[in-house]
Amino acid sequence: MSKDLYIFAGVNGAGKSTLYNSHIDDEGIKNSVRINTDEIVRTFGDWRNNVDQIKAGKIAIKLKNECFNKEKSFNEETTLTGKTILKTIEKAKELGYKIHLFYVGVNNPEIAKERVKNRVLRGGHNIEPEIIEKRYYESLENLKKIISKCDYVKIYDNTSMYKNIFSSIDNKITKNNTELPEWSKEAIKEKINSINRSNSDLFKKEENEIKKVEKIQNPLVEKILKRRENQNNDKGLKK
Repeated sequence: MSKDLYIFAGVNGAGKSTLYNSHIDDEGIKNSVRINTDEIVRTFGDWRNNVDQIKAGKIAIKLKNECFNKEKSFNEETTLTGKTILKTIEKAKELGYKIHLFYVGVNNPEIAKERVKNRVLRGGHNIEPEIIEKRYYESLENLKKIISKCDYVKIYDNTSMYKNIFSSIDNKITKNNTELPEWSKEAIKEKINSINRSNSDLFKKEENEIKKVEKIQNPLVEKILKRRENQNNDKGLKK
């Protein structure tokens, strides 16, 4: 049975939760453990309380470690900022998890700020504009760092409406829009380069294996031909 880590990532206001909800019935995701700090904090406290947020973060880390120890698949939403998510991905990779990345982005932090502002008006939780600004750029930087480690990648642009702009599965590109939004270009370039390097290494490995087989077979073939030649010569002498 495969072990999978499903990551739904993007800055606050980009549309992570909407993206998750659109995949919630996918077989693997449906059967994985859900770990979301926003949802955890709502079970016992207030998202505006820093102490409650820290407590929820600790609970999330504990749940992830339990999943790792029991080799369970799990999914989480993240802004892809800070060190915790990077450590989670590293650990998952070391333990042989398949990493599925769903990333959603927008053209600039102002769009994300405006959406969070509208969310607050509807009763949702707030994130300060300066924090969104910082997270926007840090999230994209971390995307470049981790994208090559992911086995399954889907990148979405949600500047105006949800649009899948890039997909890859096991080092095969399955979708790559000709016109990519600026925010996505560096990360997608990194993934494509990673795929090319991996495929090149695989080709070299296969080539070396073929050469090894040829080296083994060639002397063997020569020996068989020599034996047959000697047998034919012996028959000729007997005649």
